[in-house]
Amino acid sequence: MISYKDYEKHVYDWLMTKHNKDVNFTFSLRQKANKGAELNYFIGTEKSSYFSTTFWFIPVAFPGSSSDLINLVFKINKNEISYHIQFNQTKNPDNKQNQLALELIKNIRLKLDNFGDRFSASEDNNKMEYCQVSSNKQYMNFESMVFDLEEDLKKIIPIVDTEIQNIKAKDTTFIAHRFSIEEQNKMFKKMGDRFKNYENHDVAFNLIDDTIEEIAGITPIELKHQPLNQILYGPPGTGKTYNTVLEAAKIVTGNENISYSEALQVFNKNLNNQIEFITFHQNYSYEDFIQGIRPDTENGKELSFEKKDGVFKRIADRALKNTTDSEKPETAKKDFDAVFQNFILPLIEEDEIEVKMKKTSFYITQISEKSIEFRKNQGDSQHTLSINTLRKMYNDGVNEIILGGLQPYYNPILKVLLEKGKSQFTPVEKKNFVIIIDEINRANISRVFGELITLIEEDKRYGGKIPMRVTLPSGDSFIVPSNLYIIGTMNTADKSIALLDIALRRRFEFVPKYPDPTVEGVYDSVVLSLLNKAIQSRKGYDFTIGHAYFMGDDYKLENTVNKKVIPLLLEYFMNNEEEVIKIFKEANINIGGWPLKMIV
Repeated sequence: MISYKDYEKHVYDWLMTKHNKDVNFTFSLRQKANKGAELNYFIGTEKSSYFSTTFWFIPVAFPGSSSDLINLVFKINKNEISYHIQFNQTKNPDNKQNQLALELIKNIRLKLDNFGDRFSASEDNNKMEYCQVSSNKQYMNFESMVFDLEEDLKKIIPIVDTEIQNIKAKDTTFIAHRFSIEEQNKMFKKMGDRFKNYENHDVAFNLIDDTIEEIAGITPIELKHQPLNQILYGPPGTGKTYNTVLEAAKIVTGNENISYSEALQVFNKNLNNQIEFITFHQNYSYEDFIQGIRPDTENGKELSFEKKDGVFKRIADRALKNTTDSEKPETAKKDFDAVFQNFILPLIEEDEIEVKMKKTSFYITQISEKSIEFRKNQGDSQHTLSINTLRKMYNDGVNEIILGGLQPYYNPILKVLLEKGKSQFTPVEKKNFVIIIDEINRANISRVFGELITLIEEDKRYGGKIPMRVTLPSGDSFIVPSNLYIIGTMNTADKSIALLDIALRRRFEFVPKYPDPTVEGVYDSVVLSLLNKAIQSRKGYDFTIGHAYFMGDDYKLENTVNKKVIPLLLEYFMNNEEEVIKIFKEANINIGGWPLKMIV
């Protein structure tokens, strides 16, 4: 029989391994303990040796009711380890939410009853419980238990997910969702001291027999901490930009062991969607990054000014929509542009699109980049509606912008778009988003970031402890979600550009990237090491030569020295030929002449 402490760690590691393999597998841990049990134990004490994990969250209105309705409960005693799947019913349902919760439980029961003797069902104290049948089977170790549990969860989780969506389709007011990542992280913070005991261990099964991996079909993954804001810094040629691709793919996929070739495919597939890549320069501005007003003309008409979102705001809005849609599927809908394109599709084959009003109709005749042109049922006069205004109405789910004048024309189109947007809409999977900022210190950071200097902090984001929303100069409300990661690169050798100010620097974690002659694919590693030793003694580590200079399919030492390293060192040492010649001499390479070149 494994020890109680070992059991506690096994269960935690097993749950974390599943979460690291599939970010949508989320859970919380609730202490189930008798009076007097230590509250900082998430499992409890020897007196009450079991705990529950919450996979689905269904808030109920009746006072005193449990709000974690569907749990997986592990139990341990002297003879066996077992698990129970519990559906905690609400008492005396007094509103629709409670009634729908009970209907959900009944529907799930009907589906699970079809499992036959894999489960035994019982109802007691408003709790429907499915226990693993163990009348002739004692679980003396964690390995034998987890095999059956893995197989059962593959069946149970899809059933509950499906039944929740069925109830929501019946009544959109019903609130139920898989336990979100934000909720899981809050639980981790609350139990922070307890979980620190495990953070420095390999994830999963390091205390039990390795055959568990084969039994359960699980490959342990050690998913390293991924900071929300990080900067890779070091001299040129050390793989900073190269590694942003790899780090972005890890964040997007949740796979810490992804290969670079796979990461590159993920990067290219998700570019301009879950991933954005930009390079800062001296003229990069707040208007390019967040939002600005741009002059514009349409169809040769007079000059106008239009609000334009910058690259950061665009991906932040996408990430926020993904978060809120996954948390509140009852309000989720398809992307506006996709729905709108579907709506105007008939214009390709027909001259007009009829839009019905209460007593009459109007007809859309043409679509431009920014406007919808339409004519009324009577007369030939043309009128226009703003597509951007319609987009904002659609995203808000209601028209609170145009309350007179053209309101009778906006509302019917909005109604059609919302119906199309919600029809056949599948549940949204929570995703991670990444923006990569190459050469982040080449721009005026304080000016470019503006409000972001505060909003990117972990606790100020949507989903953080004190989420902070600001109003942009345009009047738009803006907040940065917790599923948006920022990765920057900074060239430490370029001293002509400004360093990050202290206020912004403290909001990033800095990851050093310096020359590494042991990297696979590096040629002439001894030469590289000797060169960098000579350079470091004169100017420091920030001016050393990156290992990427000594890599490549067409690599030749003479070409690298003559066309890359010599020009770089001449720049570093202010065209001091004698100093550069000395550096190469210490690396056992002779250079001379003018222009300087390697003497073969």
